[in-house]
Amino acid sequence: MDIPDLLTTYVPQSDSEQSNTSGPVTINLPSSENEDFAELQEQAMANFQKPNVPNINVPEKIILCLDVCYDNHKSLYRLGDGTTFTPINMMKRVLDFFLHSKHAINKKSEFAVVILKGTEPCWLQNFTSNLKDIVNIIDYITPDDCDSETFDFKKLFQLIKQKVEIPEYKDGECIQPPPYVVRMIVMYGRSSCIPIIPQDDVYFNFLKKQLYFYIDILLAHEEECSVYKCEEIYDALQDLDNGYSYVYEVSRNATKIHDCIAKLLAHPLQRPLQKNTDYAFGTKY
Repeated sequence: MDIPDLLTTYVPQSDSEQSNTSGPVTINLPSSENEDFAELQEQAMANFQKPNVPNINVPEKIILCLDVCYDNHKSLYRLGDGTTFTPINMMKRVLDFFLHSKHAINKKSEFAVVILKGTEPCWLQNFTSNLKDIVNIIDYITPDDCDSETFDFKKLFQLIKQKVEIPEYKDGECIQPPPYVVRMIVMYGRSSCIPIIPQDDVYFNFLKKQLYFYIDILLAHEEECSVYKCEEIYDALQDLDNGYSYVYEVSRNATKIHDCIAKLLAHPLQRPLQKNTDYAFGTKY
């Protein structure tokens, strides 16, 4: 689809003005307004290029993929009142907020729990809408040490293949909502262990093509990135994105990690592309 040119601005004219004018009148807008219109046009065209899927709040099956390893046992999150949390306890806190908020939005939402422990993923809880079961499972999760320099996500994809059924998208039925969508939220907490995303893996390539399967990412890393491999890890996790993921990174900032988990509440069928999100209050244009 060709991108249309911006429309010229129409200005009403008197009869005498019209008689001296041949053709339409174009008014040059200030550069800031031109930039605003260009940004709006870019966002509109990006949304047109999204798959034609129904934007309906169908139930979600959400896989909470929690990394239980972290590098610095003395590293803490600090709240405004001085309360401190270890990384694993802060993850549990924001997950509790996410679970109860998502359940309030749609009580048919289901959750499963898988942890990344050492070099292996471990499936802890099958899909359920019973919050008590999920919260109990998460409460009993304990932190783990990891000396490995890499984590191969191929094992995680194999686990998903065994445990998860993804609704099929059919071109002729694109206006019909699916019974549910599947979303995996990867909460990665390591700052020295680089994730390996196998681009040639058959099942990973299958997952990337599924219009009712989404992967969102929250990287919670140590503050001293010059000492760790935070940038390399963030770049590697980008390979999980098929163009429709939401990807966030945060250091030991308690406010920001709560902001990030709140932004992940948005339903994947109803949210715009991440680059087009705007969380400001009021009207920008």
